[in-house]
Amino acid sequence: MRVDRPARKQKPISLTPLVDVIFLLLLFFMLSSTFTTFGQLDLGAPAGSGGTGTVPEAILVLEETGLRLNGREIGEDLLMKEAQSLLDRDVDSLLLLVRGATTTQQLVAIMSRLKSLPDLKIVVANAQ
Repeated sequence: MRVDRPARKQKPISLTPLVDVIFLLLLFFMLSSTFTTFGQLDLGAPAGSGGTGTVPEAILVLEETGLRLNGREIGEDLLMKEAQSLLDRDVDSLLLLVRGATTTQQLVAIMSRLKSLPDLKIVVANAQ
């Protein structure tokens, strides 16, 4: 004897769980991402490494102990005043030498302060 099974009715696929999963993924990625803006600094290469051929007219040495401009110790509070006085004397190029255990944060802080003087050309070099 042959028994026929009743035909199964196929239910339509519900999209509600899919929408819930997409919403949770969207929420996760929005909360886990960072909205930090990163700044940039334009660095000039020294002449010996393929940079510009102009010779810097002033030298600023950045060490872990402080700053020296043309051999004189200066404080960070006097940096902008001294840089402006260089521009007043028609000195428009500055070589920034990084020495010792100076951190990148110190370099970026000095560079961002000096970049506020648009006429000053800054070249960065590492002196060990």
